[in-house]
Amino acid sequence: MEIIRLACRTRIPIVPYGGGTGLMGAAIASSGGIMVDSSMMNQIEEISREDFLVRAQAGVIQEELYNQLDKHALLFAHDPWTRPVATLGGAISTNSLGYLGAKYGSIGAQLLGVEAVMPDGRVLKTRPAQFSSTGLDLKRLFVGTEGTYGFVTSAVIRAFTKPECFAVAAHSFPNFEQGFRAIWAMRAAGVDPSMVDYGEENPERGTETQLNLAFDGLSMEVDAHLAKTLEITQRFGGQKLDGNVAQEFWDHRHDIALMYSRRVSKDLPEEEPRTKYDYIHLSLPPSKLLEFRNETLRLAKEGGVKVLEVGLWHGPELLSLVLSSRAADPRAAAKKLWRTGNMIIRHAQDVGGCMEFCHGVGLKLAHLMEREHGLGLEIMRRLKEAVDPLGIMNPGKAAL
Repeated sequence: MEIIRLACRTRIPIVPYGGGTGLMGAAIASSGGIMVDSSMMNQIEEISREDFLVRAQAGVIQEELYNQLDKHALLFAHDPWTRPVATLGGAISTNSLGYLGAKYGSIGAQLLGVEAVMPDGRVLKTRPAQFSSTGLDLKRLFVGTEGTYGFVTSAVIRAFTKPECFAVAAHSFPNFEQGFRAIWAMRAAGVDPSMVDYGEENPERGTETQLNLAFDGLSMEVDAHLAKTLEITQRFGGQKLDGNVAQEFWDHRHDIALMYSRRVSKDLPEEEPRTKYDYIHLSLPPSKLLEFRNETLRLAKEGGVKVLEVGLWHGPELLSLVLSSRAADPRAAAKKLWRTGNMIIRHAQDVGGCMEFCHGVGLKLAHLMEREHGLGLEIMRRLKEAVDPLGIMNPGKAAL
């Protein structure tokens, strides 16, 4: 790409920009420079039903990928809440995880190959092989690294056979612990849902919790999983909810992204709210999760922060939190959230967890990268220096 060759010659920073839906500030030009908008790189270059793959440029909107594969009786299995507005390149840059991740994994697990422009302007193409034992898997250099090693221009993604059957189900539980133990028992019994979405609103009040599930595959397979799920959830005090409850959740899973898109398209002004919100996504050992939830409530109370929701995604180890803080001065509310959120994340690291599982690091979590990786961060920085000696590729992101 000529623009990157120019940036290399003049030592100007390059910041890749996709759909603008990132939460961590990875697309902020914090050091100035050139922001490269990928929206015009929006071609689906190949769909192969025989090879079960799709080749598409980085700026393709994921909803378009889903719709085009569906016409070929194939499934684009990456389904984040931002699917109607987020790009393929953006998903790769953060190793995004979607609603079907319980079965199909993150976008990195579905990635077969990439075409990327390196910091010196040369183009790297990796072979789109499902399995390889021929050295370092170079496509992983661009997964979850937020454009700090190069600019992905095109990618080859696995396409899956469109499932014969798809079903959703919802169950309620008297409290968080019983639902958690049911999800753990489902994993132990070999139940294989496509989606697990478990939420507890207002946890300080001890309200009922709701588990939303999706299953896909052969009809007999789906029926077997549904039957086993019902048996397990009832064992832990679960109650099966009306089918419309689960269907409504599924049908409206992308609503937030659509609202965001409408607001951006109209360029509506926003007053700075007195109530601030933060979202934390942690990967934890299941054996530590219940104790960690209780400690989170304690830390939030001490910090003057409210926990609006505690949830699990795709299994008993991925914990999501919604926090809020309100003050007359919005800056004071933001500071309380920042301080408390950091304490919660550090505690997760202390018990063997990971500080983020689907949104990347960007600027927001960069200060915790050394604590997260130790020597690993030094290795990442040496690798960064080797491929980007001028430091022009999205500098300052992810502490690189």
